[in-house]
Amino acid sequence: MWQFGSSMVLFLAGLKQIPKELYEAGKVDGASRGRMFFIITIPLMSPIIFFNLVMQTINAFQEFTAAFVITNGGPMKSTLLYGMKLYQDGFGFMKMGYASALSWILFLIIMGFTLLIFSTSRKWIHYDDGGDF
Repeated sequence: MWQFGSSMVLFLAGLKQIPKELYEAGKVDGASRGRMFFIITIPLMSPIIFFNLVMQTINAFQEFTAAFVITNGGPMKSTLLYGMKLYQDGFGFMKMGYASALSWILFLIIMGFTLLIFSTSRKWIHYDDGGDF
């Protein structure tokens, strides 16, 4: 359960940090709940969304345990994930060099996706600098 709970704890902590005065000001200005969500909540939560996106992307590529424990690759290798292939080649068939090459490829794939997320972050992440608007 902790796999899924960690990102939710971060979202909850981020929601608690949003000042209530902003929602009150939006209500006074006549904004609907949906508009306040898109104008106040999402921009102020964008750094946390960014962090969770990066961490969950990395975790998705490294997924191993659930598929290994439940199906061990599954019927006709339908749940054979990249991490399981790496594990089988390295420790099952003792092809350590091949497994090492697979792990470097996995590293490069994760690095590529992470750099892609970081390169787009300037457009959609809003940091509060504490200054007046």
